[in-house]
Amino acid sequence: MLKKFKYIAVVLLVFPLSAKAIVNIENMRADTINKTSGYDAKFAVDVNGKNGNTDKIKAGLGARYQRYEETGTDFLVLNYEYGESSDIKDTDKSFLHYRKIWYSSDEMAWEAFTQIESNEFTRLTLRTLLGGGARFSLFNDLDNHVFYLGLGVFRSKEKLEVLLGSLEPRVDYVTRANLYITYKYTMTEKSRLANTLYYQPDINETSDHRIFNQFAMQFDLSDQFSFKLSLDISRDNQPPQNVSKTDTSYNTGFEYRFD
Repeated sequence: MLKKFKYIAVVLLVFPLSAKAIVNIENMRADTINKTSGYDAKFAVDVNGKNGNTDKIKAGLGARYQRYEETGTDFLVLNYEYGESSDIKDTDKSFLHYRKIWYSSDEMAWEAFTQIESNEFTRLTLRTLLGGGARFSLFNDLDNHVFYLGLGVFRSKEKLEVLLGSLEPRVDYVTRANLYITYKYTMTEKSRLANTLYYQPDINETSDHRIFNQFAMQFDLSDQFSFKLSLDISRDNQPPQNVSKTDTSYNTGFEYRFD
């Protein structure tokens, strides 16, 4: 187990945390209020383990780079997560996401994005997508509260691991609406919470839909170092065969910011 832990550590240094059927980009997006030039970056890591009657290890690494301009911003996110239980791999997932944002006004912005991801334990060999939409600031109290609404669409290609005896297509092309609402609340100068809800129906078959909700809290330990925790609930109404419809998980970790 120790040798495998060392191997995991090396892998995490090479591959920049959690990839799901829906990825909560809102929790990775940096606040852009009063930022019109320059850049910032974040680096996050979490490691959880258990030793004794049950050997268990779960580790993740994430990185995000964001660049600012007066007319908009863009950012790149990379994530990787790996886990073992009793020396058997039970988690292996990753994604890369790039998003370009153009400010139309103080209350509205246009967005375009692309994403690549995989998840061995939901039989997702490769998923690629390209999409865009609009993001609206419905309420923005700079002192405490921020509330956003996102409306958009994307086209995805999903390649599944072949399941013996299954009649489902190995490669599936889908066009989905991408709807989300996010609320962020600054509790104190050093603590914040956020909740984001996504809804992604197939525009040609609305019974095929995906829902994801994440509740997250962040506590600043210093100007650049923070502790984060989150509770995630995701549901795919029509998942691949042998894959559960609902997933629930919680995550804890640390984040370091570069300014």
